[in-house]
Amino acid sequence: MKLSTKSGLSFISASAIFFFLGSILMYFSVRVILAEDLKDRLLDMQSSFMMDLSYANDITIMNGAKTFVFKAPRLEPTLFSDTVLIESGRYNLFRKITFSQVFNHKIYKIEILQSQSQTDLLVWRIVILNVGLAMLFFLIIFFVNHLTVKRTLKVFYNTIDKLENFDVGKSPSLSLEDADVEEIKKLNDVFNEMSKKIKSDFDEQKEYTENVSHELQTPLAIISSKAEELLQSERLNKLEMEHIGIIMKTINRLAKINQSLIFLTKIDNRFYTEEESFKLSDVIHEKINFFTGVIERQKINVSLDISDDVSLKMNKYLSDTLFLNLIKNSIIHNIKGGFLEIKLLDNILTLKNSGQNIRHNSVDIFKRFYRDQENKKSLGIGLSIVKRICDLYDFKIHYSFEDCHVFKIEI
Repeated sequence: MKLSTKSGLSFISASAIFFFLGSILMYFSVRVILAEDLKDRLLDMQSSFMMDLSYANDITIMNGAKTFVFKAPRLEPTLFSDTVLIESGRYNLFRKITFSQVFNHKIYKIEILQSQSQTDLLVWRIVILNVGLAMLFFLIIFFVNHLTVKRTLKVFYNTIDKLENFDVGKSPSLSLEDADVEEIKKLNDVFNEMSKKIKSDFDEQKEYTENVSHELQTPLAIISSKAEELLQSERLNKLEMEHIGIIMKTINRLAKINQSLIFLTKIDNRFYTEEESFKLSDVIHEKINFFTGVIERQKINVSLDISDDVSLKMNKYLSDTLFLNLIKNSIIHNIKGGFLEIKLLDNILTLKNSGQNIRHNSVDIFKRFYRDQENKKSLGIGLSIVKRICDLYDFKIHYSFEDCHVFKIEI
């Protein structure tokens, strides 16, 4: 939820509660005020009645539509109450004042009525008017607040956009706008300094990777060449030749590990940024052709179900490495007379190959240097490279064993 939306919802919620409670309070407050006003009017009507009575010879002539005179057995205090009269078939609410009066040595009870319909109508008009004005006031404040927040967050969203599009391998630096709000200004300053540090670290890492690649390959090549020269010597016995053979195998293994780790580092540092479109079926066919000899020797049945019109857009070198390692893994862990099935359905590329269950953990299998006990010669980096390339392009890769080895890639 966006900050402007959340602040707007909070404002609306608080305003709704305020309107509800304020309307109730205002309604009863206006009713009390108008009730006091109605009481004063009834008292004025009582005074007028008493004044008119002083000039009358008969109290009964004071009876009227809203004034009633009755004989009473005793004097009673002045009371105010509500009553209902039926007028033209309708019930109308009235406020009544009841008091006692002595006239010609006799006690009378007088009731004077005042309609409340106009008072109730006035109450509702006042409440509606005040609530309407309050709502208009808060709506104006809400939109002004919303525009202010939106304008304030414009720089923030611009910062987010630049951060999302920032590529440490391409962008020279992260240049953010100046902000009027102190907090956002401070945030941008922190991001600017952080981007400079990241860029500096990236350049150092890149330089280190290049240096390692060059410096390690040279001594490894020298050691390998010297070991080959020793093998040509006629003065070596069998045991010494075996030892030198082990040294050469170890050197070759070390060179491959070094190249793989450098390759992983380059992927992590986004060295491979160029992209192009290519047909997925062409890449799969090309990589399978690399292992034609092994497939024929192992009598592996290969089946492909990939449409020719399916294309991918990614770095060509990374795509070659991705599918080469997957297919190589499917062939290495296959059995004689087994099968390899590659199928694309609903953007999910599935590779199935026969083979024994070597009790792989679906998570550990993608870790660096992880390999099963039966394949000691494997470097254990191939699937780690596959996983890293998939992560780079947001491809989801899963492994499971369902009577066969199954790799699924959500492209």
